[in-house]
Amino acid sequence: MERKERFARLRELPPPREVYTLWVETHEAAVAFIEAVILWEDHIANVRREFRKIGNHTWFKMFVTPGCLGEVLQILERLRRFVYIGSVRVEAP
Repeated sequence: MERKERFARLRELPPPREVYTLWVETHEAAVAFIEAVILWEDHIANVRREFRKIGNHTWFKMFVTPGCLGEVLQILERLRRFVYIGSVRVEAP
């Protein structure tokens, strides 16, 4: 008797694309505003409350949904009118 492998169809699918990690230079007070805007845009990124201090600069971590990097970068550019956003570093998968 031949036994069917569980989830065999799932194994045929390609692996999921990797997310991009962004490190965004900003003030801790601006993170809630940035997070609210990003979540409003259909969860295109996950804003983390994980910070790095490098010199006098504070960076927070953001995971970007595959295929949404350009959109997230545009949103961050527009948000610069309202809150401080300095440099943005992209860590490729």
